[in-house]
Amino acid sequence: MKQAVGIVVEYNPFHNGHKYHCLKAREHGDIVIAVMSGDYVQRGEPALIDRWTRAELALKNGVDIVVELPTFYSTQSAEIFARGSVGILNLMNVKKIVFGSETGDTLNLIKRAKLEEREDFKEELKRQLKEGYSYPTAYSNSLKKIDEKEELNSNDILGVEYIKALDYWKSNMEPIAIKREKSGYYSEGIEDGISSATGIRKKLYDGEEIKEVVPVTTYEVLKNALEKNKFAKLKDFYPFLRYKILLEKERLEDIQDIEIGYGNRIYEAAFICENFDTFFEKIKSKRYSLGRIQRVLIHILLGIKKDQTEKVKNKIPYIRVLGFTKDGQSYLKNLKEQEVQILTSLKNIQKKLDEDSLKLLEQNEVASKIYTMVNHYEERKIPIIIK
Repeated sequence: MKQAVGIVVEYNPFHNGHKYHCLKAREHGDIVIAVMSGDYVQRGEPALIDRWTRAELALKNGVDIVVELPTFYSTQSAEIFARGSVGILNLMNVKKIVFGSETGDTLNLIKRAKLEEREDFKEELKRQLKEGYSYPTAYSNSLKKIDEKEELNSNDILGVEYIKALDYWKSNMEPIAIKREKSGYYSEGIEDGISSATGIRKKLYDGEEIKEVVPVTTYEVLKNALEKNKFAKLKDFYPFLRYKILLEKERLEDIQDIEIGYGNRIYEAAFICENFDTFFEKIKSKRYSLGRIQRVLIHILLGIKKDQTEKVKNKIPYIRVLGFTKDGQSYLKNLKEQEVQILTSLKNIQKKLDEDSLKLLEQNEVASKIYTMVNHYEERKIPIIIK
């Protein structure tokens, strides 16, 4: 059986840097399997374009199999996002996971992962959080105090979490960090035809040209979406979000990532604010990063709760395949039966999944239905096949 290498992606949107990542991943295996966020991404936002379109772009640009990272993983903190992604790749018999890093120093990231398991680091992190710092700031402060070195940036933090997730799942998968080339994670500039997804989204919103930084396939999709005004933004969901907040005031603190008292603040802002930007300004907090606030809002919108999150942290409920190439199809056929169902169709799904897993699948599909209320797309019943 061919050896598979795994990557964790969002492709929001797919750009030249992602294509480079695919090429580097293929140097370490025969089949490239991408775990890709569905219709909502880790920053707590709807994806710019839908999951099926993004999966097709991936398959046309170097990926052999695309499986979905469901919303109950894709909209979470780095720890849960990574645990879900790595758990899925592990169940698909992936031998190596290749991820971007500012340094490309895998051994140093392994060292960092071990440091985070130390009691002195955990205690310092708790102390920083009690003092009212947001998690990213508390993490950075704790790291500097214990290790006395520079803080990790967002991409390196994810890399550390991938390594910790490998340990959690007792996986033999080998981690491989590759150095991020040219444009930085949040950079809005362009260097040698590469820009970050953040920079590309800003250029799209500002009406600037992006042909230089994306493959032709992506450019055509984005050009068409721009002409039809078919990009999804968090503010577009505010009427639905506001309805949920006002309706479920007493249950807000059951929602993932909401701390005691913050639910009241969200409710009071939603009650008086008809405009999303005004609402968002009122719920800003020093304890919450902007990313976490957005994740909270997505969790309210989609009904992602704390007790549910605890369950999915410990067990992957299912794996859904969005698409594959001819080589990817052959790999899937030869993949040994797993303890978790690998779904290529939702036909007779009640017979394939247990009750809890079925509820999670249904919740993820409802989340996509909500997405289509703002950015409509045709749902597929079978995976995309690229020959």
